[in-house]
Amino acid sequence: MGERPNRTEPDPDRRGRILLAYAATQDHTRLIAETVALRLRSHGYTVEIGDATSCMPPPEDYDAVVLGFDLGSQTGPILRYVDDNRAGLAQVPTALFTVSMTGTERDVAPGGSLETFLRSARWRPDFAAAFAGGSPFPREGVLVRFVRRLGYMPPEVPLDAISTDWTDIDRFGDAVAIAVANIAVTAERTEPHADRRIERRSV
Repeated sequence: MGERPNRTEPDPDRRGRILLAYAATQDHTRLIAETVALRLRSHGYTVEIGDATSCMPPPEDYDAVVLGFDLGSQTGPILRYVDDNRAGLAQVPTALFTVSMTGTERDVAPGGSLETFLRSARWRPDFAAAFAGGSPFPREGVLVRFVRRLGYMPPEVPLDAISTDWTDIDRFGDAVAIAVANIAVTAERTEPHADRRIERRSV
């Protein structure tokens, strides 16, 4: 019998490169972004993740772009990136996620923040998702009543729905990975911009 083939990890550079840029005021949003990046890397992609307030590379250098922000952050950097790179974003799979620290019903952004952003940006990504952030609030208390009064958590939203669903975040990463895999990747690829200031994180 022949020798068993040597199984090795897939070469990420052969699968493709993905840019993940996020704007966040909460560490939990950064953790969600890193979890999405980790999921994409598990599919064999190279993922460059960075703060959207820095100078981010153009979409033309990547096979997909993922953008994200939490509801406490200023969306200006993400809006500027979209506005400055409309042509490039139209050429690759794109995804957007929002994170609410006060909790959301699955795929529903409090106050319609996701739709408000998309209208402002005049842009439609291929995938969009709203994630809850943080741990569940106590079932009773001043904080819960205050949040409901502000309209960020409608009365019909069950309190056990406001913690982060990590399975949904993995599925979001899977959807992006599958979309990139379904598009033929050209043999030629530009090199990373050495002079760009991008915060690269390894998860």
